[in-house]
Amino acid sequence: MDAKLDQLIASLQEITAKSADAAPEAAPAAVYHPPHSDIGYFGYTCLLVGAICMGVSTLYFYMKAMNAKAGSRKFEVLSMLVTGIATVLYMTMFSGAGYGYVKELGHDINPHDTLDQFFYGRYIDWILTTPLMLWDLMALAGASSDDIMMAVGVDVLMIGFGAVGAQTPSAQKWVFFACGMICFCHIVGALLRYTKVSTFGKQAQEVYCRVAYLTIVLWTLYPLVWIVSEGARLVSPSLEAFLYMLMDVSAKCVFGFVIVQARPALEAIQSAETD
Repeated sequence: MDAKLDQLIASLQEITAKSADAAPEAAPAAVYHPPHSDIGYFGYTCLLVGAICMGVSTLYFYMKAMNAKAGSRKFEVLSMLVTGIATVLYMTMFSGAGYGYVKELGHDINPHDTLDQFFYGRYIDWILTTPLMLWDLMALAGASSDDIMMAVGVDVLMIGFGAVGAQTPSAQKWVFFACGMICFCHIVGALLRYTKVSTFGKQAQEVYCRVAYLTIVLWTLYPLVWIVSEGARLVSPSLEAFLYMLMDVSAKCVFGFVIVQARPALEAIQSAETD
């Protein structure tokens, strides 16, 4: 009797062992990969801060323009237009518009085919505001209309190359980046050339040099951010929004404040232009 019981227990143990061996291993829990790489709460907060800074600056430049006498408001109006246009585009991006998606990497590198958020709204901002900034700046130095038109035209090409490169999902984007940098070098050369010109007197030249050097330094940072964001996708969309907002506020708002605060120099320039 004991022998039969031992045999039965051994058989049950053998059947249990075979069942355990035959049972498939539990599959690991699936990891969710979002189809889109979007900016988050921090990114939208940055866009809101940018819109507020641009809007407040626009109101300030508007008041400065209205307080200036008629016929001598050109620089205040140009500064107001720069931040005013930026206000509209920052509000557009914050509202959830002004962007699309770009598949930056091939399937071998990006096996989940995640699409990266691309804000074309900032390029609309730049292609409208940077020519106004160059006009505003070069007018301080008494640049010829030919030089201003050339700088503005090359600037538009630079922004265009950057916008196309940011949407090119291959190594060809770096060709567009290189073309944009060639255009940027021309703009820097044009600004530096007028640092030694004193068409409207020493005071106007000092204001020009201060704003020109500020512009060159800040505009040099844009390609660096482009490389780590739209170029190589090394930073998150939220960090990208923060970096661009920081540079936009510095390049546009501070730029305008420095110019409109130099009212004596502006009056000297505009009186010389009307003589």
